Amino acid sequence: MTTRSLAATLALAAALFAGCSSPKGRIMGDEEESIVGSSRAGSATYDRLIEQSVQKLLQRQTATREGLTKARVAYLGVENKGMEELGDFREQIYELIDTSIETSGAYRSISRRFVDAGLRETRLDPSDLFLPKHRKAFAAALEANGNPVEFLLFSKITTGSTRGDGASERNYLLTLELVDVETGDFDKESARIRKEYR
Repeated sequence: MTTRSLAATLALAAALFAGCSSPKGRIMGDEEESIVGSSRAGSATYDRLIEQSVQKLLQRQTATREGLTKARVAYLGVENKGMEELGDFREQIYELIDTSIETSGAYRSISRRFVDAGLRETRLDPSDLFLPKHRKAFAAALEANGNPVEFLLFSKITTGSTRGDGASERNYLLTLELVDVETGDFDKESARIRKEYR
């Protein structure tokens, strides 16, 4: 191999390796928009859904509870009925909604650890709590552990998809349902975001 061809080969190899550098990360500022996912919902979608639905539900409820002591809420997690796996977003969605309850001013959130322990002790699934006798047993288990509960909060994510010429649209819907433990009365709020994929 000649010196000239060796130099050309080395230059080509260096250019190829330079293009294969490892990904770089940076801390994003609070004022920057979240990255919009190119094939899945992503944080920009879930953040907006949570902000819209929780804010509307708690503001409406807070207006009816002015002057009363903070009501205690057991948040029962995120039910995924959408076509996408939530992956690590499931825990983040839970924490963001739970924190919103706690900082609402009208409600106190019961620790997830107590909620999970109450479900284990009563051997109930969250969907069982729509029956009055199961709600009563769950509330009694929480109260026995020093956590009286007045409301249950359920959340569900659903999706709907539409395909067009060279593009598709997916609707993401987050629905919150706040249930009175004593009466079974409920208040419901939803937020929807549409995303286009090409």
